[in-house]
Amino acid sequence: MLGIAGCGAEKDAGQMPDVTGQQLDKALAAIESAGFTDDVDVEGGGLFGVVVESKWQVCEQIPAAGQAMTATPRLTVDRTCAETEEPPVSAEPTSQSTPETESEPEPEPTPSEPDVLTPATNSDFAALLAGTDGCSDAVAHFAETYAGRTIEFDGSIVAMNKHGNWKTRYDVLVAAGDFNETSQPGPNFQFRDVNMVGDLHWTNDSPTGMVGVGDNLHIVAEVGRFEANHGCLFLIEPIATTIR
Repeated sequence: MLGIAGCGAEKDAGQMPDVTGQQLDKALAAIESAGFTDDVDVEGGGLFGVVVESKWQVCEQIPAAGQAMTATPRLTVDRTCAETEEPPVSAEPTSQSTPETESEPEPEPTPSEPDVLTPATNSDFAALLAGTDGCSDAVAHFAETYAGRTIEFDGSIVAMNKHGNWKTRYDVLVAAGDFNETSQPGPNFQFRDVNMVGDLHWTNDSPTGMVGVGDNLHIVAEVGRFEANHGCLFLIEPIATTIR
């Protein structure tokens, strides 16, 4: 025990103030103001004792607050006083029990729509490819609803025309399904202003080394706009094209 102690206590110096929890310097000042002007016993303070009083906190005091300081007050200090332990929680069951409530079932996860629309994964696209009226409102509705989305389907080249005055750029008309000279199901898809070598992003080579009307293709493309007043053309932007 290291302490700050004097020669003796003053009898009937006054009542002990409540200094527990205070910084030591403030506690000593309060005791002096209460009438005890001699040195106070201080326990604690670490290896080197109390050097800076304001750095230490009073954790215990003798006598208790309100009692007469008939002997030298004693203060126990530390850097920080430990918190009072919480009373133990009784393990005995209570007389009343809370009835169990049935938890609501978690909602079924909503299946997310695939990134690439195919006839097998999207009913709107399947109906679109099976339609026979390329100018119907259903085509315009699909183009507006799925603008910017990616579609994938089997189709064929039914017409090719040079784009403007270009010799190497074309407007390519594509129908759904295999090539047929008498019937062309689905919308009037068009690759507009494309170079047949680079812009269609071929994944394989044509067996004949040529590509043209009558060739069956597997197409991955981005949905573009529908031009109802210009031949009911449904513009699509090629992403990947495969000769079938």
